[in-house]
Amino acid sequence: MKVAMLVLLGFLWAVRIVAIKAAGLSGIPVDVVIIVTALGLALLFSFRAVVVSDWPPIDRQVLGFYALSGLLGFLAPFALETAVAPHLPVFVFIVVIATMPIMALLLSALAGSETLSGRAILAVLLGFVCAVAILWDTSVGPAGSVSMWWVGAAFGVPLLYALNTVFVARRWPDGVGATQVAHAQALIIGVAALLGTLTSGHLDALSLALLDPLALGVIVMGEALALLVYLRITRDHGATWVSFANYISMVFGAVLGFVLFGDQIGVLTAVAALGIVASISLYQRPAT
Repeated sequence: MKVAMLVLLGFLWAVRIVAIKAAGLSGIPVDVVIIVTALGLALLFSFRAVVVSDWPPIDRQVLGFYALSGLLGFLAPFALETAVAPHLPVFVFIVVIATMPIMALLLSALAGSETLSGRAILAVLLGFVCAVAILWDTSVGPAGSVSMWWVGAAFGVPLLYALNTVFVARRWPDGVGATQVAHAQALIIGVAALLGTLTSGHLDALSLALLDPLALGVIVMGEALALLVYLRITRDHGATWVSFANYISMVFGAVLGFVLFGDQIGVLTAVAALGIVASISLYQRPAT
């Protein structure tokens, strides 16, 4: 079940990427996708709460947890992604994002949640190398000029995601379920998205969502399920383990891109996929 949930999370993250690409090909801007997804998640979890009478508990401790996890896990990294992405080649930016499992392991060790063993280090490094190999095999490779300043700034994105994952794993409030945490985070993200839309005066742009409602529906439903799976894995198995889903998502993303969009794929991707399987097996092997 532990491995199955990790594979499911990687698949859901890959489906999200594919659906976002489909929405973009339909002419829906990325900011509209983000806003509709945030509002959709808030409405979806709120509808469930009304039906089953299961709202997130509210007190000082959990409010801080909700707010900080929403900030570290979505608002801050998304704002940084928006600022950095236009200044870097896609290949370079995705490679930087792929360092998130390495950062999660280091931060977990610093926080005392995990021992920084040679086996764990080798596992995350092997996964990273294989992820880069898949990116190289399914793209034209790095292109364009690269500013080292923007590369350095880009590392803040995986750092924020890793910080959030370690924070969630260590500070999960007692008596609060994964669905309740997901609901609270969705409300925070949804309110932020709504306020941003209203203050920017781009409310009319939301009509572009009608260009591909199916893709947006897949994004919302997939993201809702992915958020639940992510939270449960993080709570039960730790920050480093859940971060391996980043590597798995690249395998599924390459396959789905090939099937649905005719993206390039080669033997290197198959070899790298086996390497990612090996990295996961190595990480969960009992220490001797």
